[in-house]
Amino acid sequence: MRRSVTLVLAAAAACLGVGVPLSAGARPPNIVLMLSDNLGFGELGAYGGGALRGAPTPRLDAFAAQGLRFTNFNVEVECTPSRSALMTGRMPVRSGTWRAASPGIPGGLSPWEVTIAETLSRAGYATAIFGKWHLGDSQGRFPTDQGFDRWWGFPFSTNVASNTTQVGFDPAVAEVPHLLEGVRGEPVQPVEPYTLENRPLIDERIAQQSIAWIREHAGKDRPFFLFVSWSLVHHPYLPHPDFAGKSGNGAFSDVMVEHDHRTGQILDALDEAGIGEDTLVLYASDNGPDSAHYPVVSNSGPYRGYLGSAYEGSIRTPLMVRWPGKVAAGGTTNEIVAMVDLFPTLASLAGAEVPDDRVIDGRDQTPLLTGRTEHSAREGVLIFSGRTLLAVKWRRFKVFFTGDDPAPRDRSWRRLWAPLVYNVEQDPREEVEITIDNLWLLQPTVRMIYEFLFSVEQEGLILPGGDEPEDAKVEIPFQSPDEIERSMSAIRWRVMKQKVRDALPFGRD
Repeated sequence: MRRSVTLVLAAAAACLGVGVPLSAGARPPNIVLMLSDNLGFGELGAYGGGALRGAPTPRLDAFAAQGLRFTNFNVEVECTPSRSALMTGRMPVRSGTWRAASPGIPGGLSPWEVTIAETLSRAGYATAIFGKWHLGDSQGRFPTDQGFDRWWGFPFSTNVASNTTQVGFDPAVAEVPHLLEGVRGEPVQPVEPYTLENRPLIDERIAQQSIAWIREHAGKDRPFFLFVSWSLVHHPYLPHPDFAGKSGNGAFSDVMVEHDHRTGQILDALDEAGIGEDTLVLYASDNGPDSAHYPVVSNSGPYRGYLGSAYEGSIRTPLMVRWPGKVAAGGTTNEIVAMVDLFPTLASLAGAEVPDDRVIDGRDQTPLLTGRTEHSAREGVLIFSGRTLLAVKWRRFKVFFTGDDPAPRDRSWRRLWAPLVYNVEQDPREEVEITIDNLWLLQPTVRMIYEFLFSVEQEGLILPGGDEPEDAKVEIPFQSPDEIERSMSAIRWRVMKQKVRDALPFGRD
């Protein structure tokens, strides 16, 4: 039975859609992926913010008009899970990266996982990351251990820059945060302490390192993958001196103006190097706003909810993609796409092979990206925090299995008497529950849950700090582990009986 389920899962994965391979002799595109930090759906002018928020974003707005703008891009509820999903194409609950990593707590991306950098490197790409990693802070779990040729940046979120200024901080018992750098095959080395003094300069340095990489590799035979992992707009909101006071609307708006400028510097560098036409550029955010410095936070537009919540304000962020001649300019799609989809999509566009020895949750969205279809390769997403299922988003609906509070200063869960259903298309703020007349939605959503549970049973989960998958469980509200096991046994038995009926003539009606 285990073998049968494995084959079924593999066949299903194979049918999810593979992008058209590159034509014979065609050079794969350079890939530049820019990821902002804690930037909400409604912050950019192209998504209803910009000047209306006191921080014009002309460079990113122009970039949005040059390619395809996604309005239903779904990420994970925190930084580390989103970055793990991006790197592996796998739900972070599988990878032990299900909560934001913090100093002193075991975690990081296991070397067992295969990253998009490793996949592209095997396909001949030069690879680099400049900026935030947040997927490991020890030798063996740094970016240069997992497919990147070069890294300069920091292993945690930017708020660690304030650690040494906190009352009672003692370097004898807690590490002083550092900026780090490394080259593949060599140990990562500290560069300098990461403090409030150099925090305002970080994104300038990320841009400088990225631009130097672009210039160095523009004329080479090998394509390159550059991951520009910005520190902005994560708190503390300390703009570069050139941008302090520039918006006239406070420090947060100043850092937004700076962020827009920095992304423009990357785009200009591609054009100046003569490779703008040959480069696939993506821009996204890892999650919605963090309410730590509420009310001075990023904006979620028509949605509500903050980092850590299952509400749309937490999990829905901008995604814009430009590839001249391949991705039509000026397009917009509201089809459901997820962070895990970037891995197989980029691999497909690069002519690289996706691992076939593990569950890949991402769907290849190449046909949607290139205009060969108007429909996404997925219908929904499972939304976890830790190992707890919070909600399932399916088509235009969302079913909450946990009572999730979207308030900015009271992020908490509560037990529900019954699931809550919302139509997130008609009711984007998820304020009017429509459960009583829509319990039929439990059929497709529970089906998604059990497909996931069967895959976990086959492969297991990596625990935080673990090396490879092992036996572990997830928490599904409304069902105890024993009830889940009995339900799965019943499903197996029904499948087995149906196989017998199909195989034996006398078992058919």
